[in-house]
Amino acid sequence: MRSVLVLPADGPLPMRALDSGAAALLLRLGGALSRNDARARARAFVEAARMRGERPRLFVQVAPVTSREIDGDLDAIICAGLDGVFLEGCEGRGDIQGLSVKLSVREAEAGLPAGALAIVALAAQTPAAVFQLGGYKGASPRLAALAMDESVLPGGAQARAAARALLALGAAAAGVSALDLAAGEGALAAARREGFAGVIAFSEAEIVAIEAIFGGAIDKRP
Repeated sequence: MRSVLVLPADGPLPMRALDSGAAALLLRLGGALSRNDARARARAFVEAARMRGERPRLFVQVAPVTSREIDGDLDAIICAGLDGVFLEGCEGRGDIQGLSVKLSVREAEAGLPAGALAIVALAAQTPAAVFQLGGYKGASPRLAALAMDESVLPGGAQARAAARALLALGAAAAGVSALDLAAGEGALAAARREGFAGVIAFSEAEIVAIEAIFGGAIDKRP
């Protein structure tokens, strides 16, 4: 996944995003609406989008595996057409393995093939998570990527820079992709040189630049 476009599910989810050029769409459940309303919007979008012959991969961001919301999220959003989930607040391989068990149950209930749903871990949202970034190797065949997001870590910019570096290294050690957060076109080229395989974006305008930079040859110049 070179490019991931975030779509908040607290309002209408535009079907035009399917033509944005993004490799994947990420439907976020948080926001002003009740979580049940956001879940319903996300599921309806996935069910409508799966009828398209060519489309981006479809993911929904779910609550931390230890939270009260996780089972409700999974029960509501898992259906044919969903490609996987982004796990909030992931703090290590145990969270990936716990979520994998939950996904296996829902896959069977929904008639989906075993292992059909991938996991992308938002793996640097807390200090505890950062200290687990080297331990994802072999966590689960479902694990597709480790990802940064806009969470603020104690320690400010220096802590975030350290977390980015550790996440890229941890993903490489685990044999999965590392996803960065969009921060301007100049930062995109740097992110690719630093080992990131793709970027999470918040506007369709960013997708063209992401695809251009991550789809071409690597420029190793600083």
